[in-house]
Amino acid sequence: MKYKILVALIILTILLFGTGITYSIFFSSSKLSVNNQQIAQFIFETEKLNHVELAINDIVPGESEEYLFSVTNVLEDKISNVTVEYQITIETFHFMPLEIKLYKLNGDDTETLVMNCDETYARNESNILVCNAPIEEMSYQEGTLDNYKLVVSFPSTYSDISYADLVDFLDLEINSWQKTQ
Repeated sequence: MKYKILVALIILTILLFGTGITYSIFFSSSKLSVNNQQIAQFIFETEKLNHVELAINDIVPGESEEYLFSVTNVLEDKISNVTVEYQITIETFHFMPLEIKLYKLNGDDTETLVMNCDETYARNESNILVCNAPIEEMSYQEGTLDNYKLVVSFPSTYSDISYADLVDFLDLEINSWQKTQ
């Protein structure tokens, strides 16, 4: 008798929950009351590089190299329909005693130091030094162009022969995403 009651309860439970879920799947609907239905465009120029590996093996003590790049939310006169946030990341083994500085160029021919990539940043599980710049925001309301300058210097104080055979890399990466708040 208990077995029949238990089987009946299980069947009743399956029918109760199964019917509700099935009903909601087949009969749910959504109506948009807006005539001009558009999907927001996320424009972030990815045809150009968003990941660059810089060759720094040719730099010698006393030299500096400058790399200029820009980040924008405009592509062929189209502005992104969503607010975009992005972060610039620099990765290096930092075997060579390089000074790595990232500057944001302002419209009035001045520059602001954004990041000094040095041993104060953390290393990942592969022992790579990962330097993350502060997160920047580009509003969907206007086209924005942020210009940057990466300066890599090899100080002349490290001209000793022990630094001659050091090999290193410098990886510049720009990650972007839609701001959700």
